[in-house]
Amino acid sequence: MIMNVKHSEKRIAVTEDDQLVEWFSSADKNTHVGNIYIGQVQEVLPKLNAVFVNIGLNKNGFMRFEDTVEGKEFENSTEDNIRKVFQKGQYILVQVIKDAFDEKGPKLTNNLEFSGDYVVYLPLTKQVAVSNKIKGESKRNKFYSLGRENTSGNEGIIFRSSCENTNPNEILNELNSFQTVYESLRNQNLKKITCVWEANSLFTKFFKLHPKNTISEIMIDDLISYKNYLPSEIKITGYRGIENIFVTYKIEEQIEKSFKPIVWLKNGSFLIIERTEAMTVIDVNTGKFSGKHNRDETVFQTNQFAAIEIARQLRLRDIGGMIVIDFINMKSSDMQKNIFDLLKESFKNDRAVTKLFGFTDLGLFELTRKRTAHSHIEATHQKCLECNGSGLVKNTVQIVFELERELWEVSTSDIEAILIECSDDVAKALNGEQNEHLQRLEKAMFIKIFLKTTTSKKPFYDIVRTGTQNEITSYLEKSLKMK
Repeated sequence: MIMNVKHSEKRIAVTEDDQLVEWFSSADKNTHVGNIYIGQVQEVLPKLNAVFVNIGLNKNGFMRFEDTVEGKEFENSTEDNIRKVFQKGQYILVQVIKDAFDEKGPKLTNNLEFSGDYVVYLPLTKQVAVSNKIKGESKRNKFYSLGRENTSGNEGIIFRSSCENTNPNEILNELNSFQTVYESLRNQNLKKITCVWEANSLFTKFFKLHPKNTISEIMIDDLISYKNYLPSEIKITGYRGIENIFVTYKIEEQIEKSFKPIVWLKNGSFLIIERTEAMTVIDVNTGKFSGKHNRDETVFQTNQFAAIEIARQLRLRDIGGMIVIDFINMKSSDMQKNIFDLLKESFKNDRAVTKLFGFTDLGLFELTRKRTAHSHIEATHQKCLECNGSGLVKNTVQIVFELERELWEVSTSDIEAILIECSDDVAKALNGEQNEHLQRLEKAMFIKIFLKTTTSKKPFYDIVRTGTQNEITSYLEKSLKMK
């Protein structure tokens, strides 16, 4: 773990074999996952098995009836059952389990949970469970007994893998603190929409996702200020270099590359990663790689390199949802199985739940990766104000055609002159050679056209003013004097 915490934005990088696989930033305030709110029911839609709740964010959250405590008690989610439990205007405690995405609001549940270093506390679910990573029947039975002895009623607890070599008193202290928090939330006056429990600061979020026993070393550039936030059991090294710690360990350049659509592989082949509203599409290309053997071997080797890197890139970029990979076509089913197994192995350390569906009849590989929060590019970038996220703007010729059409419409009005502000390239195209085209337009439309040019990389025009020639000339003179 490499921690860059000296500046306003605090960042934590996770590396495996000297390669960046995950990173976290305090600037990412977009996630509300884990937060608990007092919300007000806005709509109950029994036919959709859904309840919409205002929790004070831009969009109302939605809660499926089967995700509620009450929904789990009924064998069938009938319309009457939903109406009995939820009514419009009702105030309820809800927790965000998935952030808002595109047009969908955040996904909610009223089946609350509190996740800590050692336990997940479930105040409304009677359950005692132990992480599968804790092996040995006697060890597991010890935790089952500990859970049953310290929960009552409908309470439940899940023991995380980090409990294995931890003093039981430390585990119970965390459980007791969550029980106290829940009691205080339950006893609040539920008559005001507000956030009552914020789940994630940068450090709590990080250590929740990465238990202490999975970390071999922490390198930090401000050990004195943040020593109390770090677990004492782990080897911690203070960084004293002059250069930014992320630059020294080549983290910065890997983050920058993760925002680009093209990813070069070490053999000269490359990936193209493109996001759409519905899914992420990844294309594998041989690029400069021609291989030393026959074509089939070259294709197979390229796909192997691609499979390993795709797993890392999805984790690094934190991309979720449906993902389709267009590997280079392989004739052999054994080769396809090898790529499937290689992907499965490469996702082994991914904390997000990933399901591999394999190759379709068209040779496309389908998988899903659980999405709970925004990807890094969504959290750190905004849509281009020029192209609105499309990556394309109209060319100069098209802009000039549109301007001409608008001029013909304006010329039917009772005006003598018009002032147009436009980019240099639009002005040149409208003028034509030796201003012949502009003069022809003026004669045909019986109006005087004034052009005011500005430096802009994007071709554009804007009709600023209409009136008499004297009015336009006077306006331009005043504009020059003001400059």
